[in-house]
Amino acid sequence: MSQVVESPLEAGRDAVRRRDWDTAYPLLHEADGSGDLAPEDLELLAEAALWGGQFEHYIDATERAYKAYLEAGNLARAGYLATLLAHDHRAQLQTSVASGWLARAKRHLDETEEAPEHGYYALQRSLVALGEHDFDEAFRQGKTAEEIGKRFSDRSLEIRGLQRQGAALLEKGEVAEGKLLLDEASAAALGGELDPYSTLVVYCNTIGACREMADFDSAGQWTDRASQFCDSNSMSAFPGMCRVNQAEVMRYKGRFGDAEELAGQAGEELRTWCPRIAGAAFYELGETRLRLGDLAQAEQAFREADEHGHNPEPGHSLLRLARGDAQGAWSSIRRLLTDDTIGMAARTGFLPAGIDIAVAAGELEAAERYAAELDQAGATFETSALKAAASYAHGKIRYAEGDADGAEAAFRNARTLWESTGASYDAARARENRGLALRLGGDEDAAVWELEAAAARFERLGALRDADRVAEHLMRDVSKAVMKTFVFTDIVGSTELASTLEDRHWLNVLRRHDETLRAIFADHGGQVVDHTGDGFFAAFEDGGEAIQAAIAVQRAISQEFEFDLRIGVHTDGALERDDNYHGKGVHTAARIGAAAGGEEILASRDTMSKLVQFKTTNHREIALKGFKHDVPVCSVEWSA
Repeated sequence: MSQVVESPLEAGRDAVRRRDWDTAYPLLHEADGSGDLAPEDLELLAEAALWGGQFEHYIDATERAYKAYLEAGNLARAGYLATLLAHDHRAQLQTSVASGWLARAKRHLDETEEAPEHGYYALQRSLVALGEHDFDEAFRQGKTAEEIGKRFSDRSLEIRGLQRQGAALLEKGEVAEGKLLLDEASAAALGGELDPYSTLVVYCNTIGACREMADFDSAGQWTDRASQFCDSNSMSAFPGMCRVNQAEVMRYKGRFGDAEELAGQAGEELRTWCPRIAGAAFYELGETRLRLGDLAQAEQAFREADEHGHNPEPGHSLLRLARGDAQGAWSSIRRLLTDDTIGMAARTGFLPAGIDIAVAAGELEAAERYAAELDQAGATFETSALKAAASYAHGKIRYAEGDADGAEAAFRNARTLWESTGASYDAARARENRGLALRLGGDEDAAVWELEAAAARFERLGALRDADRVAEHLMRDVSKAVMKTFVFTDIVGSTELASTLEDRHWLNVLRRHDETLRAIFADHGGQVVDHTGDGFFAAFEDGGEAIQAAIAVQRAISQEFEFDLRIGVHTDGALERDDNYHGKGVHTAARIGAAAGGEEILASRDTMSKLVQFKTTNHREIALKGFKHDVPVCSVEWSA
């Protein structure tokens, strides 16, 4: 009995319909090698190359499809593909080539009757106008796209036109109307009304708008949805972009290790395919490294961002400030903030840095102006993060003016707002500065309480320069040198896990986790120094008890929970006051904890050399951020 063998072309078309890109591209590529493909099939080949991650072949296939449509006399479709090529070359930072393709698209479309392709051309014109800060033109072109979409019942085009209008309105400061349009577009994407590509574009633009408004909770939720959509539709082209968004949310939440890893991955993935977004990834990498205190590596990341077409501000100016060059930092940030073409939403990302730098440079009048602007942005966008930043700014100004009470109240409010959004690092900054304000007001005991809490939080987050700075504030107070064994714990992949569970369920899981660890630490004479989110920082008098506690924790987690825990252990000297610890020993323990793998107890070899009763494996040396030399470590066996 004979069997009909499906041709590579038919099989490739079928794979595209199933969105099986890994299968579709090789089949269509094979069909292309066997004979000339029709324009429609060349377009499918380009689509399969894009979503299958064959980025080097995507542009070539799109250009060939364009030429084929042109030769066939289909000017509308040729104009559409010329529009796509303009967008893609703009992402490659080839602006002259992009302009040429857009001009070619216009020429073809001008020779045809109005069709949906004219609307997609308007979308690209709107995007270019946004980049040039011509927000009125961006709105007009978005409106054109929406209207053409309605006339031709192209829901994807209509909704993307609405979203372009919303983005333009946000930058113009017409926030209420802009947010309504963005919400309508997001609802359409969420409801499955759009084609896959447009769904993802709407998700990404929604995330961008949330980030500009400092609405990081919403940005994180939409990022999760975008990532899930990529996975369910086998779209490998977009996860790099999703990682940039995730990295910024992670940084805001104080998860610097995860943020650094994600931003680095995104930069490398997008370096050749989409340099414009790679620049955003490298910028995010620089911001994260700046908070980790790795100034040299932060500078390198900002340089890479600049080389990939992304503005390295305000990170570059903050880097200059961190190096003690307040006047140089003021010079660079002032130039940026005098650019009146920057939209309102984008400007909010520069104002907090501008205020910090202005205060450090003694430019209090300018700082007051920027703070008033940040107040307005917080009220307009109605996000806690912006309101916290504004309150923190007023605290810095009041402190510089010698108003201890005014500064203390402002910093206290900033801390409350930041903690409500999970911004651990910024909340620690507010506590540090509140401590200084309390000291200025004469309440030394309350000041030390706040400073010690800030130091513990900075050490927990791995922000070594910040921890050292607070330690210097505390050295004027009497601290006791002690020898302790420090233990740091952290749930592996907690963000991804939380996204799969209902909020109430996740909170219950965290509560059980916290109760379990606190009980085990207490049983072994451990002191909980700090508890941030899903991690603990504990101190033990006896190193053997610390290891016993770590083993008990891992066993309990393996038996009772559906996630993995990493634990770091190190014995060293530290400075103690009022049951808080700071110094290099704490830094080392925190870094070892961050380097541990899931289900691992990672301890310094020095610590375990005195505890021979415990079995150790995987002896190695690892590089720890902020340390000049590699640190010898080993894994502690804990299975029953």
